[in-house]
Amino acid sequence: MRPLASAYARLLALALALALAAGSAHAALSASATRIAGSGFALQQVTLTLAPAPSPAGALTLHLAAAHADVPALGWRGVALMLDGTLLRGTDGRWHLDGPLQVRGAPGGALVAAQLGLLLDPAEDTLEAVITQRGVRLAAAVPLDTPTHVELRLDGLPLAWLQGALAQAWKGASVTAGTLDGTLAVDLDPARTRVSGRLSLDGFGFSADQGATAAQQFGARGDVSFDQASSGSRFSFDGALRGGQLLAGRLYVALPARDAELHLGATRAADGALSVPRLRYDDVGGLRVDAALTTNAAGTLTALRVDHFDAHLPQALQRYGQGVLGAIGYPRLEAVGRVQGQLAYAQGALTRLQINLDRVDVADGGNRFAVSGLNGGIDWRQGAAAPVTTLMWSAASLYRVPLGAATLRWHADGDALALSAPATVPLLGGQLLLQRMALYPGARKGARLVASLALAGVDLGQLSGALGWPAFRGTLGGALPDLRIGQGRIALDGGLSLNVFGGFVDVTRLALAHPFGPAPELAADLSLKGVELAPLTGVFDFGQITGTLDGSIRGLRLVNWKPVAFEASLRADHGGRISQRAVKNLTEVGGGGLAGGLQAAVLSIFSSFPYSRIGLSCTLAGNVCTMGGIAPAEGGGYTIVEGGGLPYIKVIGHQTRVDWPTLLSRLQAATSGQAPVIR
Repeated sequence: MRPLASAYARLLALALALALAAGSAHAALSASATRIAGSGFALQQVTLTLAPAPSPAGALTLHLAAAHADVPALGWRGVALMLDGTLLRGTDGRWHLDGPLQVRGAPGGALVAAQLGLLLDPAEDTLEAVITQRGVRLAAAVPLDTPTHVELRLDGLPLAWLQGALAQAWKGASVTAGTLDGTLAVDLDPARTRVSGRLSLDGFGFSADQGATAAQQFGARGDVSFDQASSGSRFSFDGALRGGQLLAGRLYVALPARDAELHLGATRAADGALSVPRLRYDDVGGLRVDAALTTNAAGTLTALRVDHFDAHLPQALQRYGQGVLGAIGYPRLEAVGRVQGQLAYAQGALTRLQINLDRVDVADGGNRFAVSGLNGGIDWRQGAAAPVTTLMWSAASLYRVPLGAATLRWHADGDALALSAPATVPLLGGQLLLQRMALYPGARKGARLVASLALAGVDLGQLSGALGWPAFRGTLGGALPDLRIGQGRIALDGGLSLNVFGGFVDVTRLALAHPFGPAPELAADLSLKGVELAPLTGVFDFGQITGTLDGSIRGLRLVNWKPVAFEASLRADHGGRISQRAVKNLTEVGGGGLAGGLQAAVLSIFSSFPYSRIGLSCTLAGNVCTMGGIAPAEGGGYTIVEGGGLPYIKVIGHQTRVDWPTLLSRLQAATSGQAPVIR
């Protein structure tokens, strides 16, 4: 006989023998056992007492107590159990038992003040039990010839009663709310546990992983099955989810208040590896997914196949995407339209990517990018050919810089998805020419996008207005023969040439990391040649200076668009004139003053002065700027302005180390407010 059957049989045989003896002897009888155990339960210090009851005739009072009861599957450890009832054998030969059942120490206060009704039918060889407690009703039916099989009916079962079972399966998890209704068939063989039935879950709440995984007001209903053996376990669910919120790491889901259909089949091996060959989710008008996946024993995703997904925006974004988008830096992303497609992932890389977009508008709440009228799609399969696809948009913007309508045609080329022909994008009176572009969706390391770009005729005035810069004038053009994007970084070989203020500013070694993250990082080298100072100083309201400017800014590094490091050297070596205000501002920037020559009272007569050279340098590191000028000055400091005739003027800088915030405040003061007067 099986251990569980043997245990049940011994307990029932003992109770019936005592009942018959008590009934015939008209006296109380009792028995005790140190331990009664079966598969899945153990009772210790068990006592059973039967005595004739005052009424009705033939009835017996029963008292059953177990000082320690263990049911590992429910997480019961050392709980106390006590049953007092009236036992009566009917004229039909069936035994009836009714009375209070008390359990002390069970998780969630399970059965702390319950009522038990038992019906034993020897003719049918069945045992039926009904337990009630404050609106909760549990009904069980057990065939005595197969006591490992139990039929259960659950009505209003508090999920807190299953806290122990959840903690067994998920360490650190706790139930916070919810009730369970339904029917279950349970088979508790020694080497195998099988559960199947139909359940309805309402108001479910739980927390695990110190709050990183949680749910509240979650609902579900459907057919479930669970099969566990030493070789592993299988689980299936066919039904629907309804309402509530789910949190799993970065994933936050706000389920609709109506049913969202779910079909799931999963197996878990003994080592913990998970296989989900069937996953179908259908939130009509929100998100539909047909997929399969596997993970290894450590829980790492090893393969994913999405045969079809269909997302209606903004509903899908609002219900399923906000948590992930917020975690990666896009908490205010907005989108409308429809996105469909399929994808596959294996061995750490994409192997299939197919996307179709229908009238999609996307906008980042931080004004970092926006696209409207996005239609068409892409189609790529690793190492295989695919038909040419078209992707187009009606308008776009990048950091408030507007881009015109464009059409891109793509074709699969080995591991790449490449432009089948160059494309032109209108940009601020000029154009951005995409000469070459290739995406590598399956790349594990290195660049995921490689491109060759060119800019022509871009109006710097419009660009300055879009970016909130001073009103520069001129055009922007140049070539970027090799742009690479990968590992969250944009690197550009070649350079840009800005034709501005009658001269040129060349940008080389340009790289941008985390371009749409919370703290973008930009690196570049700049070279200035022949920039006319009169219009430049006019734009910045610095005071009038004529002549031309040359120089360089090496090792420029911006974090969140603010300078943190550079080596700058700016010089005007060909002479010109400088106004009183410009003299004053250069003097304050360098922390210096006028040196030699005429007295300030004489200088105040003139509105401008000739100069032969102007030079200023700054090396920024550690939030401190080390400053210099044309050359060291006699008596200390450095020369910023060297006069070039009468009235002769010379400006000396005395501070060689200046806090960067202090220098910024000086520059801001120099480019705003009233023009100072030299007295």
